[in-house]
Amino acid sequence: LRRRREVEKLVNAGLAELRQQAAAAQPEAFFVNLFRLLQEQLGERLDLPASAITEEVIDERGKALGAGEETCRSLHALFQACNAARYAPVRETSELAKLAEQFSDAVDDLRKLEGSR
Repeated sequence: LRRRREVEKLVNAGLAELRQQAAAAQPEAFFVNLFRLLQEQLGERLDLPASAITEEVIDERGKALGAGEETCRSLHALFQACNAARYAPVRETSELAKLAEQFSDAVDDLRKLEGSR
């Protein structure tokens, strides 16, 4: 319960940061933050350390968590966007803002799930 509350605060604050970074056209900071937030939120839901969360974990544990197909696809897309940003940086603020909203939607979906506890 404590971890859930801590992650909820972290993700809520991080989402505000994502939106600011998107508006300020700071793609490097945006994607570092997005990746960290994905790991924290999924780690909390799956009862795994955040550092253990990778895109493959979605395939292995996402369905067992009860995540729907659309949520899994969205999470994959977010991980892929983070990975792609390392090699082909995104400069469009509108694209960053869209990814921030996609993350927000995915978090809403994940929070509806009970987790693996």
